[in-house]
Amino acid sequence: MRRFHREGTLWAKIPRIIETPLFVDSSLTSMVQISDLCAYATRRYFEKGETRLFSKIVSRFDKKHGRMVGIRHFTSSGCTCLVCRRH
Repeated sequence: MRRFHREGTLWAKIPRIIETPLFVDSSLTSMVQISDLCAYATRRYFEKGETRLFSKIVSRFDKKHGRMVGIRHFTSSGCTCLVCRRH
């Protein structure tokens, strides 16, 4: 965690990261609601193949040299989902 404070990531500095997880009711803050929606869309895509919401956020995941690096799908080899194809 200290390395992230000092160096950031490949894409940005992270000067104000909270080291301790913050558990809060998502109805209290809009940023938690947004992260909940992204998690929901991603889970529905991986578990049910639903693309309606996931297609709206997939372009926002970090990429390096055209390969998707901001998301991983841990599954059996041979998966042909969009994330595995672009990783």
